[in-house]
Amino acid sequence: MEHLYFDTLSAPESDRTQYWRRVNQDYFGALEVDCLDDGSLDAQFSAFEVGPLRMFRIAAPAHRIRRNASVDELPMDSSYKLVLQLSGEAEIRQHDRGFRLRAGDWSLYDPRVPYSITNFERSDLLAVLVPRTQLKGFRVPNLHTSEATSSNQIGLHAVLSSFLRSLAEQLPTLSNGVGQPLSETVFGLLASTMGAYQGDAVEFATLPDVLMARVRQYVQTHLGEPDLSIDRIALDMRCSKRYLHRVFEDAEITLDRYIWRARLERCRAALAAPGRRTPSVSEIAFSWGFNSSAHFCRLFKSHYGVSPRAYQQEAASRHEAAVPLSH
Repeated sequence: MEHLYFDTLSAPESDRTQYWRRVNQDYFGALEVDCLDDGSLDAQFSAFEVGPLRMFRIAAPAHRIRRNASVDELPMDSSYKLVLQLSGEAEIRQHDRGFRLRAGDWSLYDPRVPYSITNFERSDLLAVLVPRTQLKGFRVPNLHTSEATSSNQIGLHAVLSSFLRSLAEQLPTLSNGVGQPLSETVFGLLASTMGAYQGDAVEFATLPDVLMARVRQYVQTHLGEPDLSIDRIALDMRCSKRYLHRVFEDAEITLDRYIWRARLERCRAALAAPGRRTPSVSEIAFSWGFNSSAHFCRLFKSHYGVSPRAYQQEAASRHEAAVPLSH
C-alpha cells in the first residue's frame, strides 16, 4: 500500500527534535510535541490512506502530545481519533479522566477536546483518524477506551485490538485496492464495540447505525459468493428485509447498489493488478460474485466509462512502462 515515510535519522542530529515536531504537526495540526528522552531522537512515522480512514504507524522514544484549550480548529477535527498501543506504556488524559495504555489497549476520543498522551518509554503505536460521518448516530464519549465491564465488551474489544494490530503489521505489503474493504471491517468492529458500550444487551446489534456498519462488513466479507443477497443478509443479521431497507434509507446509496459497487471495485482492482498471468475478464467477474460476464461488462463500462478489457490493457501498459529495462 502506497504510503509516506519519515525518519528522524535522515535529519542532522541537532535538527531532529524540530523535524519530529514538524512531521506530527503537518498531519495532526498545532499540537505540542515534547520529547522526554535525552538520547538521540530515533523516530519513524508512516502515513497510509485506507479507504476513508487515515492510519499512522508511529515509533518513537518517550514523548508527550498535548492539545491545549487555546488551540484553534485543526485539520483532524473532522474526525475521531483512535490510538492503539502496539508496544510500550502510555497514558491518555482528557478532562478529569485518565487511562493507562499498555500493549494491545486502545482509546477512541474526540480530538477537539483538550487532551494529552504521554508515552513513558519507547513506544510503537497505530493512530487512526475516523471520519465523524462514519460514527453518526453514536454517542461517542470524550474518552472511550478498551476498558471493559462485561464479557461481551471484553470479547469485542479484543477482536478490534487483534485486527488492528495485524493490520498495522501488514499495511506496507497490502495493495491499494483493499483499502475500502479493510475500512469497512474497521467500521463494523468499532460500531459493534460502540453498540455494546451504549447498551450492553444481547440485541444491541439492532441499533440502526450498528447494523449498517455490520451489514457493510458482512458484504465485504462475502462479496465473492454469488448467492449474496438482501434475503440472505436479513436472515444472517436476524432482521427483516423491510428493516434492512429502512436502515439504509438515509445512506448515500441503497444496499443493492452498495453490493454491486463493492463488487465492481474489487473487479477493478483485480483488472489493474500486475501478475505473471493475466486472468480473463470473465474469471475476475465470476470470482467476485457476478454470474453473467455480459452484465458485468455493462455495469463496469457504465460506472467507469471504459470496458473491463480496455481498462485491463491500459493497466498492463502502465505496469510495463514502469518496469525498468534490464541490460
